[in-house]
Amino acid sequence: MLNKRGQITIFIIVAILIIGAVALFFTLRGNLQISKPSNPEVAPIKNFVDECIDGVGEEVIYNVGQSGGYYFPPEKSTETGITYYLINNKSYMPSKEKVESEISFFVSNKLFFCTRNFVDFPEYEISQGKIRTETEILENEVVLNVEYPLSIKKGESVSKIKDFEIEIPIRTGLVYDSVSGFIAENNEQGICLSCLSNISETHDLFVDMFDYDNETIIFIFKDENSIINEKPFEWVFANKY
Repeated sequence: MLNKRGQITIFIIVAILIIGAVALFFTLRGNLQISKPSNPEVAPIKNFVDECIDGVGEEVIYNVGQSGGYYFPPEKSTETGITYYLINNKSYMPSKEKVESEISFFVSNKLFFCTRNFVDFPEYEISQGKIRTETEILENEVVLNVEYPLSIKKGESVSKIKDFEIEIPIRTGLVYDSVSGFIAENNEQGICLSCLSNISETHDLFVDMFDYDNETIIFIFKDENSIINEKPFEWVFANKY
């Protein structure tokens, strides 16, 4: 009799453990993320798009720096296309959000021309969705988050990829903040030369300036630490005093 009671007790304990294990499984199931192995056949396409984003991103960022935060010069620019930041002590410098938007728009528009409808991959059937880019300007880099929906078919295999993230090591944020600080220090008395000297020494930037006409001075903030196609990154703008 005691032996039967002992067996019953063991069965009850085992049942409780099984029930507990099942309950724990379903509790944690929602928090488990099962990583699916990537399709190696998609890797060439992914790498190709990454390279395109990187190349297009560098080109756009460089041109945006040359135009003072715009890809094409805005209305308030010199006849040679240099953006005015100050006109009679009033600031027209674009916000960082505006510069990010400018980069995003032109990266999205130029990326399609870089991939060229994937003609370099005739063994694939690739369908493309709309490209959307979000740009984040940080102190030492620019992050491009690109949504580029692709449906990739090779033989019987079909894969889909969409999200790409590229970090471009250009000190755009540092240069922008340096220029913004300089503009904020300018006043009716003229150019804050000590500000330029302090910016150059503190952030390891080369600052140049020259006369455009009797009222306008061109400024170039050059960063030798950020190289694009063997050229240092520059931020160019004009002030009218």
